[in-house]
Amino acid sequence: MPAFFISSSDIRGAELALTGELCHHLRASLRVKAGELLWLTDERRRRYHVRVTLLAQQALTTEILECREGPAETAPSVLLAQALLKGDHMDWVVQKASELGVRTILPLISRHGVVRPQPDRIAAQVARWQRIATEAAQQSEQWEPPQVLAPMESRRFLSNPTSTLSLFLAERQDTVSLANVPLPSLPTETVAVIIGPEGGWAEEERSQAAAQNFLAVSLGEHILRADTAAVTALSIVQSRLGRLG
Repeated sequence: MPAFFISSSDIRGAELALTGELCHHLRASLRVKAGELLWLTDERRRRYHVRVTLLAQQALTTEILECREGPAETAPSVLLAQALLKGDHMDWVVQKASELGVRTILPLISRHGVVRPQPDRIAAQVARWQRIATEAAQQSEQWEPPQVLAPMESRRFLSNPTSTLSLFLAERQDTVSLANVPLPSLPTETVAVIIGPEGGWAEEERSQAAAQNFLAVSLGEHILRADTAAVTALSIVQSRLGRLG
């Protein structure tokens, strides 16, 4: 069963009370019964093994059997800046990126992107992606869920680099292999992995990235779909940072 995310404010001595959406999910979807065991993780990176003791209409009460401290972060965090993809491909990327342990997901509105978000639907869409990200992080037993940000215009993101290292996935131009790029090593640093849309980057975006010293990298001689490239690139980076393999 997943390690569900909670707030430390839910803890009352040796008991832990679950309310709201999580309570509803456990009761209605997972059909949790009294006596069942759960794993819960709070924002302090503490994980609790608990037993359900009481099910009420609006709350689920558990007793804490064990508390584990999460491991200290020893590697840089990873940000995925993904150009918006059509259909359910974006949902899939959000889910898989969360399973792979990225800390931040930033949807980009790119020049060649097919998808253009509707202003009145952005908040609902971001909330939906956040739910997908949180559920995926719980399922893969991450110690914290990633944060999904509101979509940003690519030109704004590319003109204001904030990461320690920005890796710009590009095809058919001078690049270095992602497998050979020197990566930062401190947990206070950030690696940004930037993936374009189905139609590829516009020349203006390539020039902007180069002007800001984003590092153009590739995954080899073959051209991958945007969603495949995202998962492949993240897997390589996380493996090299010591989080996979």
